[in-house]
Amino acid sequence: MRRRQSAVIDKATALRLLAAVNLRPESRRFAIDIGGSLAKLLYVQREDEARQELGIKKLDETWPGAQLSVHIPEIGFILNFFAFETRNINDLVKFLRENWGSGISSKDVRATGGGAVKYAENFREELAVVLNHLDEMDCLVRGLNFLLTKAQREVYIFDHEPLLSAAMSEPASPSVFPDLENSRKFVDASDDPFPYLLVNIGSGVSIIKVTGFGEYERVSGSSLGGGTFWGLSRLLTNCKTFDEVIELTKSGNNSKVDMLVGDIYGGEYGKIGLDASVIAASFGKVVMKKEAPDVYGWAGMWKQFVRAIKGSSYLWLNFLLSTPALGRFLRWMGYDKKTQEKLANLGLRSAFSANDVALSLLRMVAFNIGQIAYLNSKRYDVQRIYFGGNFIRDHPYTLAAISFAVRFWSNGETQALFLQHDGFLGVIGAFLGNDDYDIVNETLRDSPDGIEKLGSQDQLIEEVSRDPVTRRRAAVVDRADDNGPTNGI
Repeated sequence: MRRRQSAVIDKATALRLLAAVNLRPESRRFAIDIGGSLAKLLYVQREDEARQELGIKKLDETWPGAQLSVHIPEIGFILNFFAFETRNINDLVKFLRENWGSGISSKDVRATGGGAVKYAENFREELAVVLNHLDEMDCLVRGLNFLLTKAQREVYIFDHEPLLSAAMSEPASPSVFPDLENSRKFVDASDDPFPYLLVNIGSGVSIIKVTGFGEYERVSGSSLGGGTFWGLSRLLTNCKTFDEVIELTKSGNNSKVDMLVGDIYGGEYGKIGLDASVIAASFGKVVMKKEAPDVYGWAGMWKQFVRAIKGSSYLWLNFLLSTPALGRFLRWMGYDKKTQEKLANLGLRSAFSANDVALSLLRMVAFNIGQIAYLNSKRYDVQRIYFGGNFIRDHPYTLAAISFAVRFWSNGETQALFLQHDGFLGVIGAFLGNDDYDIVNETLRDSPDGIEKLGSQDQLIEEVSRDPVTRRRAAVVDRADDNGPTNGI
């Protein structure tokens, strides 16, 4: 099985996929989580439909679609995921309006995230679709509880010692950059995963303490999250997408940008246990860089002329890349990568590369998140820390940086736990959390052996009654047992 590359697809592919799914009649199987940076979507298939490929697999042969699915045998469904950038949400609304018109009766779509409120009127006015908004934190916790207790091979520890050892400052190299599939140490699902901390890394960071089904509180957070990394990357590099920045980090060396303990002391600071490779100040070497004095006259004029030529050459290269035939050839030759590898700051291009800056940014944000998470685990005496959110993206350097930070601050006593579907907790919770679209009810209605698939009635009632949000499902099963399959609520 191919390893999952990125959970984010470009706008054109996302829209073409939705064209293959008639949203209105299929809205009972559709949920959306519209965050500040990314919109995450969930489309559900029954087991007997699994042979029917989703549109995205037909559109893009390189898309590892199987890795974006999770099979839940107990309920007879397969959950399929994809995501796109929230800034394209209005294009999505326009696309759906053009394809499905306005003459069809209103349908609800389960939705969560801030965008479900922000864009509700867009969907209502343009599509006659009502975004049935569900609380974001409720959905996050419900989604994770569901995966922790129901999905095998979902939770894992990042287990690649060479990269963990190199996580502080060593540059990327083929010898330490791992195959992710061989670096996951999976943890079995558990009926009782509590208590735990969920560190959800979206545009910002929320840290949630969960003590039981339906029992949680947000205990901390940070404004330094995925939005910080992507926002600063856009200011400092010429990258146009999040994945372009992630690609840069693979050949970066943050020790050329960060000030290390060794840069200050000439070696380790053994008295307090700091190795020479420990980062003392992110981006500290930019401060240490000496600026050449201003030169005037003919020499100064020549210097500024050279800078102008170098700066404009990348503008012309971008222009050529945008042309039809020549642009395709230049992209095939890899010239588009050259524009991404240069810093936006012309004055610092000769001293620092965008690759090094990108890796420095990634480690700065990831180390900060890992430290805050561990400190909260100590504060609340919780051993299990789960990290989720689309910032992680299955990127080995991100996984290694967070794992290293937790291990470093806990002296090896605590390990960071990650999720295969880390960016989709909210949308899973949105799908499960609305009684009007009860997954148990749909299974019973569409499948004659629905009760057998779900287990005995007593077992099901005992299980779902633990979560206050889903208690009503027991009544649905009770009615079905007495009177046969029920109709939609």
